[in-house]
Amino acid sequence: MRVLLVSANREQYPSPVVPLGVLTIAGALRDAHEVRVVDLCFEQHPDAVARDAVASFQPDVIGVGIRNLHTNSYDGTEGLIEEYRGLVAALRAASAAPIVLGGSGYSLQPERLLAELGADYGIAGEGERSFRAFVDALARGERPARITAAAPPPPVVILRGSRAYSDLDLLPAPARDLVDPRYYEFDGVDNIQTKRGCAFQCAYCDYPDLEGRKVRVRDPEAIAADVLARSQVPGVSHVFFVDSVFNVPKSHALAVCHALEARGNPLPWVCYGSPASFDDELVLAMARSRCVGVEIGSDTGTERMLEKLRKPFTIAQILRTRELFVEHGILDAHTFVLGALDETPDEVRETLDFVDRLSPDVAMFLAFMEDRESMTLHRARYRDEILSLLNDEAPMRPGWVVPELSIRFGQRVSDYVRRARLHGPTWLHLAQARRKAYLRARAGRGGGARPDGA
Repeated sequence: MRVLLVSANREQYPSPVVPLGVLTIAGALRDAHEVRVVDLCFEQHPDAVARDAVASFQPDVIGVGIRNLHTNSYDGTEGLIEEYRGLVAALRAASAAPIVLGGSGYSLQPERLLAELGADYGIAGEGERSFRAFVDALARGERPARITAAAPPPPVVILRGSRAYSDLDLLPAPARDLVDPRYYEFDGVDNIQTKRGCAFQCAYCDYPDLEGRKVRVRDPEAIAADVLARSQVPGVSHVFFVDSVFNVPKSHALAVCHALEARGNPLPWVCYGSPASFDDELVLAMARSRCVGVEIGSDTGTERMLEKLRKPFTIAQILRTRELFVEHGILDAHTFVLGALDETPDEVRETLDFVDRLSPDVAMFLAFMEDRESMTLHRARYRDEILSLLNDEAPMRPGWVVPELSIRFGQRVSDYVRRARLHGPTWLHLAQARRKAYLRARAGRGGGARPDGA
């Protein structure tokens, strides 16, 4: 069958993200079906581009990948859902082929989005096997259920003697040859996944909903081979390990770092991390394997909110994480989610005071907003007051970023990255300047004291 896969994500701020999910589905299909990928990220007239692709390819089935339900400015879901509705309508007008929704954003609210967007079918959860089975069924003339929920992953498979690796190693590789080269022209970043699943139970996070609570890891040697392969692609200068938490389990993170170091990794890399499981051994191994930056989900600066958010770490661990990254020369960006679970403005001020004391290279602030499977949109009770407080405080601190208020974020930052031809995630460039200022200030204070707000 001819399968047209449409990547609907058009977010470019602070930088565009390679659509790894859609490419993975393409890789799972094309040994048996003819596949074309249409990536709308850089298109000014996405509906027209989608219609043209339908006219030229004449697909038998159309898959639409929905990655996000809100923009990186955290301005609500309504605008993006309307955009997706228009895209589905354009595809429907151009073709009688069944339209199938999928992707992480779709999987959070499958019933609602299938109805609101007017598609025919939906694939909720991991799609490599389930969408392949769906297309195979269509090819046999069968009529699948309207919504297919991905089956639980098979048990861990034992490979290479006594070393255990998950079924992720048996999945087809993403069709990376189909990547639009404009992603690499922007900042040189490519994405690699080392595991799926998260065992944490944080109050607001949707990763366990999407990937399950059982952590399934890939073979570290295969990951290192992927990085080396990406280094040969024109324009690729950095790798982003896009796991929800790279450093958990620590044993796997260490194995990945050692595999990268043993192969002489040519690419600097960044990842997401949790203060729950960083120590000197791991951070040193990360530095030796060319890790240059970590985005850390610290979330709050008070023990009370850490407990309410069900975070598996303490304030002391956040502070120690910062010390480790400074010691080993890795840049850090800490994200703080403000206003969750009716957090008050006074409690938010405590967190802001803590961030001054922590003095990370970059501090990213988000006003809480939930849009998960409950199909409700819950905004922080004191949202306006919190945003007003950030609007007053963030501009005075060079390392603070507030996407919703466009403070050190948005079109101007994106345009600057393009003009200056900077490589790597956008926040790294701010972090580099901040780290230099921090070290100068600390040296001026005798090397031990933390500069207030530096």
